[in-house]
Amino acid sequence: KEGLIDNLKEALTRYEPLGVINGPLMDGMNEVGRLFNNNELIVAEVLQSAEAMKAAVAFLEPMMPKNEGSGRGKVILATVKGDVHDIGKNLVEIILGNNGYEIINLGIKVTSDKIIEAVKQHKPDIIGLSGLLVKSTLEMVNTAQDLAAIGINTPIMVGGAALTKRFTLTRIKPAYQGLVVYAKDAMNGLELANKIQSPTGAEELRKSTAAEAEAIHTPAKPAESSQEKLVIDRSISLNPAPDYIEHIEANAQLEEIWELVNPKMFYNKHLGFRGNFAEMVAAGDEKAVKLFEQVNTVKQEVIEKAYFKPQSIYRFFKANADGNDMIIYNQQGNKELTRFHFPRQSRGWQLCISDFVKPKTLGMGDVAFFVTTCGQGIRELSEGLKEQGEYLKSIILQMLAIESAEAYAELVHKKIRRAWGIADDPSLTKEDIFRADYQGVRVSFGYPACPRLEDQALLWELLKPERIGLNLTEGYMMEPEASVSALVFQHPQARYFAVTAEDVAIFEAAMSVTQ
Repeated sequence: KEGLIDNLKEALTRYEPLGVINGPLMDGMNEVGRLFNNNELIVAEVLQSAEAMKAAVAFLEPMMPKNEGSGRGKVILATVKGDVHDIGKNLVEIILGNNGYEIINLGIKVTSDKIIEAVKQHKPDIIGLSGLLVKSTLEMVNTAQDLAAIGINTPIMVGGAALTKRFTLTRIKPAYQGLVVYAKDAMNGLELANKIQSPTGAEELRKSTAAEAEAIHTPAKPAESSQEKLVIDRSISLNPAPDYIEHIEANAQLEEIWELVNPKMFYNKHLGFRGNFAEMVAAGDEKAVKLFEQVNTVKQEVIEKAYFKPQSIYRFFKANADGNDMIIYNQQGNKELTRFHFPRQSRGWQLCISDFVKPKTLGMGDVAFFVTTCGQGIRELSEGLKEQGEYLKSIILQMLAIESAEAYAELVHKKIRRAWGIADDPSLTKEDIFRADYQGVRVSFGYPACPRLEDQALLWELLKPERIGLNLTEGYMMEPEASVSALVFQHPQARYFAVTAEDVAIFEAAMSVTQ
């Protein structure tokens, strides 16, 4: 932003205020997009460019008639029903909003009724739907169906971590009569929005999405797995849990937690840095060093103002496997508290989560559950920063909270391993920990091995995380967003695996019959 106002004053000697926005400023943002697509800029630099754009528009707006605007189009954005994740959506808001689009951000957990109401009120050019987990992609299908049912055909743009272009074309597009496009990230969202707003671009998108949908209309036969069935030795002697009482921590040290923040996730995935971040900082790379300093400035403020309040609960429970179920008992082991139902792979290893627990016939086993959180009040704080135009700081804060909760989960898991008598080898490095190169596994609901997010409710009954400010939405997602819940197993043969969508569908059908 250095010298911005002087440059704007000079531009005003040659252009009207709106001309400055639609001319040099938009040209600059287009150049930012080009450089990003050519891998010459990272997300942090794009956000700083957006900050400069917002500051420029704020300076010029008072000089413009009330009805004047850059007017590229109007976009409604919403994180779908049941989902609390909004970082991706907020990035889209920042990028589109500073490239001439009017944004109506409906927030998180938005039902299709609210989206329909907003469409009727605002008459947008584009509807943007976002969500993180598999359950959210299904909600996008429901939303598209509800919009279509009352005749809405406004172009829909969808995005999210669990979403794929294939799912968009085979599940969401058939449910809707209007154009449906998949955005892989915020900058791709801008590119698609610009095409949608161009008559020729919109027609090209209709033709290309129709052709792509036709090409994958007939699904290929699933490839035979090269993995052989994996037999878990259930008779292996495992260490007993040291106790069956709850362990609550409310004063974890952020410096210790941050030691286990995965730089690949934080700097590469979330902040868009390209290359080995640690090595490039050590080598004095200008972009890496600048980003490192920007993050450290936010960290210092987090500590000084106590923004993060890391809290956790973990507890061991007596448990047994009963087929594909896992039974959880009271401390005495004579009363069933609850029962988890898990799907099994039909091909390959043919694993099920319950394989990692002793069956009834071999005596009592155990399992650990835990929750961590770092995020109370962070969404509101981040939203305030976004409104002030501090986009990079807003995103760094949210990303840091999320990765701090993940790092805290690593720390709690490490404590659980030590308590179980399977402490890490002293030679284990942080990189080894990030690769889960230790005995046992931890899995979370809503992910490939145990995809039923509804089972979060059972974990909540066991740990009662409300006591540390952690709650479940009606869609069984955690609030605050910067939180982790997990099941932990110590079996040396335990490993990570994925259950296919086909197997999940069969499992869900069987569950609906038994219930």
